[in-house]
Amino acid sequence: MIPFNEFVEENSFVVCAHRGASGIAPENTVAAVERALESGAPMVEIDVQYTRDRQMVVFHDDTLERTTNGTGLITDRSLDELQELDAGSWFSPDFAGERIPKLVDVLEQMRGRAYVNIEIKPRPASEQTAREMAELLNLVRSVEMFNKCVFSSFDHAALVYIRSIARDARTIALNVPGDMRSPARVVGACGADGFGCSLEEVNRQRADICQHFRIPYGVYTVNTPQELEFVLDHGASGIVTNMPHVIIPHYRTISSTS
Repeated sequence: MIPFNEFVEENSFVVCAHRGASGIAPENTVAAVERALESGAPMVEIDVQYTRDRQMVVFHDDTLERTTNGTGLITDRSLDELQELDAGSWFSPDFAGERIPKLVDVLEQMRGRAYVNIEIKPRPASEQTAREMAELLNLVRSVEMFNKCVFSSFDHAALVYIRSIARDARTIALNVPGDMRSPARVVGACGADGFGCSLEEVNRQRADICQHFRIPYGVYTVNTPQELEFVLDHGASGIVTNMPHVIIPHYRTISSTS
């Protein structure tokens, strides 16, 4: 695989699977990532959390209730305790026994097969947060995925910090709900490489600003052919979708006829 920056130069539009193929498999699991890869998704978005014993796992929420049979804060559990939980039955009995995966295992699963978008969860600025981000960057480098990776976040200060310790990091500033600044101001304030916003936030003004300033921008969460056509009409550079198995064939069809 070529580095991510070269990939985006060669591809005008990127489909990214949201927490894996989370429309058909339990989010942020090995199964969801595998379904996304099987669908042909060139990029997969995942979330990272820390365990009590400072291990990095792929998980979205701060608490366990929504997507496992556990309870309480994920940071209160050790890795061994977390991996005893069922992270699949909530979605379907077909996924009973699916586990919360370690980040390193998911990165190795994806290596050579897809690019990765790691969303950084907002955290209070502290020495511990700084250490955790440094550990994250070091882990991504250690599995030789750093130039195949982009870091996205609503926490723009985290993106600034990432770039301060890793000049070669690629970052995407996600628009904070209610922030009415233009994409150019958002990206400029934190030195990000791209801009991201929700489907509901897409409008002609934002699209025109991104085009004028040549800011790549992505849209989440795009799950239907109609939504895909809408964001394409508004000049999006990529989307995040729960349904890559639906979106990718439709994109290929409309691309071949345009």
